[in-house]
Amino acid sequence: QREWFKRTLAESKAKWKVWGASGGTLDWRVDPQNLPPGMGNAWPSKSYGSFGGGDFGAAYSERGEIYDHIRREGITGFATVSGDRHSFWAGYSAKSLPPETFEPVGIAFITGSISAPGLVESWEHSFPKDHPLRPIHLADRPGKDRPEATINLTLHHGVRSAIEYAKTGDIAAARALRNPDVAPHLEFIDMGGHGYAVVTAASDVFETEFVCIPRPIAPTEAADGGPIRYRVKHQAKLWHQGETPKLVQTILEGDPKLSV
Repeated sequence: QREWFKRTLAESKAKWKVWGASGGTLDWRVDPQNLPPGMGNAWPSKSYGSFGGGDFGAAYSERGEIYDHIRREGITGFATVSGDRHSFWAGYSAKSLPPETFEPVGIAFITGSISAPGLVESWEHSFPKDHPLRPIHLADRPGKDRPEATINLTLHHGVRSAIEYAKTGDIAAARALRNPDVAPHLEFIDMGGHGYAVVTAASDVFETEFVCIPRPIAPTEAADGGPIRYRVKHQAKLWHQGETPKLVQTILEGDPKLSV
C-alpha cells in the first residue's frame, strides 16, 4: 500500500493530491522540560515528549518515508484530510520538528466529531482536581459550568502558556509565553470541539472551514441546525516546487481563543 501510494503521488497530474487518511497525521507534541519545579516529576531531559499516539501522528518512520518521497520528487499540492481524533487540527505535513529541521511538504487537516466525545470530555469527569498537572490540561473558573481546555495551549504554544492562562485567564499573557518550537506545524487545534469540516479544492486554492457547534448534549429544533461556537477558515494557495506551503487563517464567526 505504501509503495502504491508513493507511486500514485509521483505519477499524478492533479494540482491537488489529497490523502484521505483514516487517522490524523499531525504530530501532537509537548514540552514538559519547561514545566516549573513542583509540577509533578521532573522531565528527565531537555527533549520533547509525545502526547498521544496510535495514529499517523506517531508513525515517524513510515510517515517520514512518504514525506521524503514527496520532497525528493518535487510533488506539490499535497493535502491531507482525516478524522478519528475527535478534535479540530490544521497545520503542515513535516517529517520532523525543531530542534531537527522543519520543512513542510504539505498541508493537513483533522475534523472534529459531530457527537462522539473526546479527551476533554473524558478529563472533565476523570482528571483529579488536585493533580499538579491539571493546569496544562484543564483550567477551572468560578461560576463556569465546565473547565476550559488548556490542553489546546499546551499542544500549540507550550506548557508555560497553558499554566499562565490557567492562573490568570489572560490569553494575551499566555500567548506571550509561547514556545515557538513546540508546534510550528500547527495553526489551529481544538481538542474539545464538535462539528464538521468543509473542504474545497479549487484550481489554485485549497480551503478548509471548521464549523464548531456547542457540545451536542441536547437536541435542537432550529431550522438552521442551532447555534455555533465558531467558524474558522484555513486557505492555501497552490505552491510550486521549492516553495513552502502557507496557510492563511480567517476567523469567520465566534472566538476560538484557546485554539489559535
